[in-house]
Amino acid sequence: MQSPSLQRAAAPEEGAPPRSMPRKPSRLRKWLPLLGLVLLAWVLSRLDLGQMGAAFARVSAGSVAFSCVFFALNLWLKVLRWQRLLRAQGIHLPHRVALAAFLSSQFYAQVTVGRVGEFLRVEALMERGVGPGTALAACIFDRLLDVYAVLCAGVCFGAFWLGDLRLAALAVALMLALALMGAWAMQLLGREHTFLQRAQRWPLAARVLHHARELVQGVRPMLAVRPLLEAACWTVCAWCLYLAALFALADGLHIAVSRVLLTATAAFAALSSLLPVTISGLGARELIYIQVLRARGVSGEDAATLSLLHLAVMSAMAIGMGLLGSLWRARQRSV
Repeated sequence: MQSPSLQRAAAPEEGAPPRSMPRKPSRLRKWLPLLGLVLLAWVLSRLDLGQMGAAFARVSAGSVAFSCVFFALNLWLKVLRWQRLLRAQGIHLPHRVALAAFLSSQFYAQVTVGRVGEFLRVEALMERGVGPGTALAACIFDRLLDVYAVLCAGVCFGAFWLGDLRLAALAVALMLALALMGAWAMQLLGREHTFLQRAQRWPLAARVLHHARELVQGVRPMLAVRPLLEAACWTVCAWCLYLAALFALADGLHIAVSRVLLTATAAFAALSSLLPVTISGLGARELIYIQVLRARGVSGEDAATLSLLHLAVMSAMAIGMGLLGSLWRARQRSV
């Protein structure tokens, strides 16, 4: 028997716009992810595969092991961050349940375009009586923290590497302005303004505003100073572990470039995984690594090897731990 909160979530809310029937995915959306594989094949066709094989062979097992440990700790910190955001919403999820739900979502994140599989956590929360809007808000805000951190790292470290401190300061100011504009927009949507009331006369605008307000109500508790600062700290620590995994592999490949440059490269490569044309950024991230590192004297083969090796470690850990999380979650359901 469903809980009352789930029954309310299943039924349309009073005053809510009618739900439209789901549409079948277009052929373009169906075949778009293959562009990443085509891009990867094109990149590899322009490289010496024998030299790449030699680069893979010279990587020490210790470097790979350290990278795996760093990435496992990265996932654990992200679980703690998600739990902190949920507590800000008044949702107290046991650690074992949060860990199983988060890890299982990582498996699907690795095999879906744009990492949309991460939103499997919404289902896990709804199973415990959390409303869909609140559950989705927590996952979206958690995802936005990563995107914002990656943007800041890419823009700021990129400007710093170029040697223009004024450009770096401008980048920091723009990132802060973007965050403030986002917070202001959420406050705006949560209030009844005249122009918002007029916009609801149109069905499409009314539907968009209804869903936006539902998400804003879920996000607003997470914008309090204490949970936001704690989540930001977890994000910085998780990102440092992500970079430590990359640095370990770069050292194993004997790639001697500055950590600042590797940080900027990793940030822009991580953004490529959000593109709906590739799975885990495959193809796009290799092109980014090659173009940036080649300018500093690194061969295209070594740059592509570093990118693929980093992706392989992340995917293996996420998929392996994700399968364990899925089995753990299935066992929790059966109890």
